[in-house]
Amino acid sequence: RPELSNDEMVDGKEKLYQETYDWNDNLDYSSGVIAFHWSISQSLDALNTHNVFMSANTTIDAEKSWAVLRGDDTGRCAGSMKGQPFNFYVHRAGKADDTAAPLGCDSIMVLVPCPTLERKEDLASLPRDKAIMEYKKQFSADVVNDARDAVLKRLSVLRGLENLQDLILNEEVDTPGSYADYYNVGAGVPFGLSHGLGQLSLTRPAAECKAHNNVLFVGASSRPGNGVPLVLIGSQQVAKKA
Repeated sequence: RPELSNDEMVDGKEKLYQETYDWNDNLDYSSGVIAFHWSISQSLDALNTHNVFMSANTTIDAEKSWAVLRGDDTGRCAGSMKGQPFNFYVHRAGKADDTAAPLGCDSIMVLVPCPTLERKEDLASLPRDKAIMEYKKQFSADVVNDARDAVLKRLSVLRGLENLQDLILNEEVDTPGSYADYYNVGAGVPFGLSHGLGQLSLTRPAAECKAHNNVLFVGASSRPGNGVPLVLIGSQQVAKKA
């Protein structure tokens, strides 16, 4: 009987039930993310459903803002976002869905690209909960606070968002450490493997598990790739095989 798994193949050994946390750092991963989930006490009419904020004051700033996607790991240092150019995305679900927040209120999700977790070989043999605890320390409160302050400063130029911090009723924060904890994703990235030529199409891990002939993988790191449309196509293909 076929078994389906959306667990990441994080250690390259295709273990289905892991008592440790590790991943294959010979693979290339997509960007990490610091995510802020905010409940807001009023409607944020200045925002659309999908909003992308780019750093483009100068050509140099625009180039630096993509450093995190080029493997520049300086973003792990506390305070590193202060005064640094960066790009981020804001999703306002209530613009298209009235049930996303109570009447007169709003809810938004902010995604700030950041480095992935940095693999530590000495953590590979620890029990999973202890390894995850150590990995979460790579994104300290200072790093998260700097990201939040930088986002709020950028959003403050929009009408009605000048004092956004005072409108936040509740906040939930995710980092690569929490994504690793919740979803067992390699390097703590929510979008799986990157799409370089070495991991594209037929060069991307297949759905079939090499270690267990009755197991099929589905998700962002297997074929055809990450992103909602591709993951849904992969799900359809796996459902037919199952």
